[in-house]
Amino acid sequence: MSGSAGTPHVLLVGDETRRLVEAIRVVADIIGETPIVVGGIAVLCRVHRAYRATSDLDTLSYRDHRSTGDLDTLNRSAARTPSLLELLRASPGAEAVEPAAANVLTPSGPVRVDVIDVIDAPDSPDIEDPTDRLYEMAHAWAFRTATELRIDALGSDRQSMVRAVARVAEPGPLVAMKLQAVLLRSTGKEGTDLLDIVTILLDPVARDVALAQLAGCDPVIAADAALHAHRWFVEQVDRTLRLIRAAGGLEIGRDEIALVAALLEAATRRSPAAR
Repeated sequence: MSGSAGTPHVLLVGDETRRLVEAIRVVADIIGETPIVVGGIAVLCRVHRAYRATSDLDTLSYRDHRSTGDLDTLNRSAARTPSLLELLRASPGAEAVEPAAANVLTPSGPVRVDVIDVIDAPDSPDIEDPTDRLYEMAHAWAFRTATELRIDALGSDRQSMVRAVARVAEPGPLVAMKLQAVLLRSTGKEGTDLLDIVTILLDPVARDVALAQLAGCDPVIAADAALHAHRWFVEQVDRTLRLIRAAGGLEIGRDEIALVAALLEAATRRSPAAR
């Protein structure tokens, strides 16, 4: 990551990445504001090496938890303020993709943009299931704390550059979201999520940021993140290593997995008084 007197910026290289940055610009134009980006492109922005390709753009959209009125009221509210997903699907040349995505047109062709609804509700800690609870609270954490970055992307020809500005999820929330996501993913996606977590926590800069953020996060998020981290990196270590290597992390071994487990356990540990 590079810094400046203005917005911090990163430089990414690759044709697929360039297409995603084009999509960020298109999304910003469609919705009239800076999009909030999570997923693979967010991880690429936070670490110092291009370790895997990603082809879809993941964005966050806030949904007011207080919208619990009657149907007519909700319909009138929706008519006044179209959702991010509705705006994307209504854009010229876009195609709806179920359940919550749209293929939007960029100068390099269509790019799938997934929209994840965020509900930042005060009763989220009361959700009984720890996976559901971590999903809601980690995404809300990512939404609240995402920071603005300028993303420059070069194509493989090293000549054509595209630039976009996005609010990008911070390393700590990215780790928390991906710890939860593994449980609900296809086998291939499980591997990329696990590889993302390991890459962040082995990165010389992103690691310290992620660990500091996890150490200072809501104790409920910390406890649920610890539960999921123990599952992936201690209880199921053999399967995790196999999935990470299948996803391209061939250099990852047992020592790296053990280090990640120890780092996460330390960062999410809370004293009884802090709970």
